Amino acid sequence: MHEGILRLSVFILLILVFGILKLYCPRKADNRPQKQRRMINLGLMLVNTISVRLLLPLATFEVANYVADNGIGLFNIVSLPFMLNLVMTIIVFDLLIYVQHALFHRIKPLWNIHRIHHTDTVIDVTTGIRFHPFEILLSMLLKLLAVLLLGPLAIAIIIYEIALIAASLFTHSNLCLPAIVDYFLRYLFVTPDMHRIHHSVEQNETDSNYGNIFSFWDRLFRTYKTKPAEGYDNMIIGLNEFNQYAELDLLTLLELPVYNRVKHE
Repeated sequence: MHEGILRLSVFILLILVFGILKLYCPRKADNRPQKQRRMINLGLMLVNTISVRLLLPLATFEVANYVADNGIGLFNIVSLPFMLNLVMTIIVFDLLIYVQHALFHRIKPLWNIHRIHHTDTVIDVTTGIRFHPFEILLSMLLKLLAVLLLGPLAIAIIIYEIALIAASLFTHSNLCLPAIVDYFLRYLFVTPDMHRIHHSVEQNETDSNYGNIFSFWDRLFRTYKTKPAEGYDNMIIGLNEFNQYAELDLLTLLELPVYNRVKHE
């Protein structure tokens, strides 16, 4: 219960912080109406939260407590010190999400689910919660399996998931960091400009910069792009096959993996 309140508090705080910062240093101004799009993104988050609570009632930190009590998982077998357990948990789980992200782009049925995230034609902090419930459920199952295999501390899992929320909101925020800050920050972390390239309509750019928290996975696996070919000001966001439509409504987005196209197309 306390874990859920903590995550929700961090989420609300960061939404407000990045929303306010965008007013002072936006990467790209967009005069199109934003209220409907943002409400759709928030609606998806609500559906996802309900789906996970109903179908996967055990949270990752609860499973982590179980494996700790029963000595299950690699980290419990080798008895890692707290700090090493924490660091290894964040690194290993971030690698896991990187691999998952790449697979969702490269396997057609998974792409049909994940592309809902890419149908947003404007990037702001709410894009960081624009995911289909199928993707959230599959991701949660993968993380639960990883907890069983690795046996991380419950507190390490809580810290990791808060870091993941913070990273998703930060990297999708419409912020323009000073060039020197972005340059040095990218050596370790994913920045908004780095991730923005991933939302380009150009497929070779969409299929790059999969990182969530750490940027070094993209360099290691050669999926890193420094900047978009058309530049940040001219880069088009979204997917070509959907950009001709007006904002897709919530029901259409939920149906998209099943119908594989917009029904009124």
